[in-house]
Amino acid sequence: MPELPEVETIRRELQLRLRGQTVRAVEVCVPKMAHPSAAALRQGLSGRRVLAVKRRAKMLVCVLSGQRYLVFHLKMTGQLVFAAKSGRTVSGGHPIPNLGVLPNKFTHVIFRFRGGGTLYFNDQRKFGWVKLVDADGLHAMTAHLGMEPLSGAYTWGAFARAVHRYPNREIKQVLMDAERIAGVGNIYADESCFCARLRPTRRVRTIREGDLKILYRCIPRVLRLALRHKGTTQDTYRRVNGQSGYMAPFLNVYGRKGKPCKRCHSPIVKTVVGQRGTHYCPRCQK
Repeated sequence: MPELPEVETIRRELQLRLRGQTVRAVEVCVPKMAHPSAAALRQGLSGRRVLAVKRRAKMLVCVLSGQRYLVFHLKMTGQLVFAAKSGRTVSGGHPIPNLGVLPNKFTHVIFRFRGGGTLYFNDQRKFGWVKLVDADGLHAMTAHLGMEPLSGAYTWGAFARAVHRYPNREIKQVLMDAERIAGVGNIYADESCFCARLRPTRRVRTIREGDLKILYRCIPRVLRLALRHKGTTQDTYRRVNGQSGYMAPFLNVYGRKGKPCKRCHSPIVKTVVGQRGTHYCPRCQK
């Protein structure tokens, strides 16, 4: 699943293409992906203007005229493709083959704009979704989410309270709990722990305050590095301009099982934390 840097990269690039566009029509091919219903999407979106594209955790939020919000979650294999009236088609999310053929068998919701552009929501597995909500609905969807690690809400005090709430959890489990810290995910939890020289399997109660402060500083540092390099391309992520993210060469542990640590040259170990593949250096990280 794309994590915070990947979704934020898509958001920034969609903002350039969707802001100011007015919805002309909506086609829903797979009703289960449209909420509250396909009919509500068709009726509620017609004539609405996109004011901005924002992000909350791993969700994309299109702010619309009339105090409505169109919320996308790409899940594992979702993809958003914007085809302008003229010029190059651009996409972000899962790299579905035969992108030039649109719509295709993976196209499940289509948004047509008055300027001639079209936004296609594709998904091979149909786990992704799009919801049209009002302000109360958006609050209900996001109120349970934790602090954004690149926002002003991310302070040492807030981080310490979130972490110490679960003293018996492994530290990576806390970092990936969206109700505590929103959007970090598997890749950047591993990378943040490496940055802080902490094993992701360490129980919170065993970690000294000084080491937690280092981890607190490492998380936004790692996320900003990933944003600078437009995210990490694994099998299921592309930027909106169709290109891969460039973060992969800068990863220190994630996806590097058996390869030498970039600090001490010990082989990187892979284990499981919270049912997720987890990578660390057994020598550098304690």
